[in-house]
Amino acid sequence: MSTEDKSDAQKNITKWASTDGHFRRQVSSFRDVIEKGGKFEPEKGRYHIFVSYACPWAHRVLITRKLLNLEDVIGLSVVSPRMGALGWPFAAADEFPGADHDPIQNSNHVRDLYFKSDPEYSGRFTVPIVWDTKTSTIVRQQRKLGNYPFS
Repeated sequence: MSTEDKSDAQKNITKWASTDGHFRRQVSSFRDVIEKGGKFEPEKGRYHIFVSYACPWAHRVLITRKLLNLEDVIGLSVVSPRMGALGWPFAAADEFPGADHDPIQNSNHVRDLYFKSDPEYSGRFTVPIVWDTKTSTIVRQQRKLGNYPFS
């Protein structure tokens, strides 16, 4: 099955606003934590963040990454700010200036990462997401980077 057929919920990807016009962020499906002794151990170079500069929640993650000096610890890729019917595209699908190609999975859209993590995923394909390069899965998809214990 192609990612184009995966989710009927995604057919109306641009209709996520409530009746009052406000975007309502869904409850995150991926909410794991990076911690010593946990499922996702802190490790330099293991994690990668995918963001869009058009997403205010991603700004919070970018600021936290900078303030905690994690720029050399956690990788970063920026998707195009033009979210279409298939969600946030990488440069492979939209050569928007400043958009990156997916250096980890070579995906065309953020949705591809969600389906790689969970082939039955039926929620929204949001950013920011923290990706584990070791297990090829999404660790978390929240607006908080968290207090990751990188040494």
